[in-house]
Amino acid sequence: MSDTATVAPGSVGGDVPEGYLGVWDARVDGAGTHRLTLTQGRVGDRVLTLVADGADHHCVYAASLARKPDAEGPLRLTATTVTSGAPLSSCAPGNPTTLALVPDDHLRQTGQPGTTAVTYSRSGSG
Repeated sequence: MSDTATVAPGSVGGDVPEGYLGVWDARVDGAGTHRLTLTQGRVGDRVLTLVADGADHHCVYAASLARKPDAEGPLRLTATTVTSGAPLSSCAPGNPTTLALVPDDHLRQTGQPGTTAVTYSRSGSG
């Protein structure tokens, strides 16, 4: 009998399923480009960094994992906080969001009812 526990792939060091990890890009109508980076972590850990760049703003946000996902997700995240911005007055904290993998290696971000979903593509540069 071994004292070594068997750990499922993608769960080493955290609760974020492997398929979510990495850098994702989206172009958002009227809001410029968004680059979302997901890192490994456990419930309560900061796992998301979002950089939003527009014609007149640069905002950086962070969010934490709100609860443990199933093996394939979705990821439920806390409300985003602003970590930096230029001008800072153009950046506002966001609502809790849900991230789900969708076909063709895309990631869909949904928020509160009535808000527009954003679909991200896996970044080729990061």
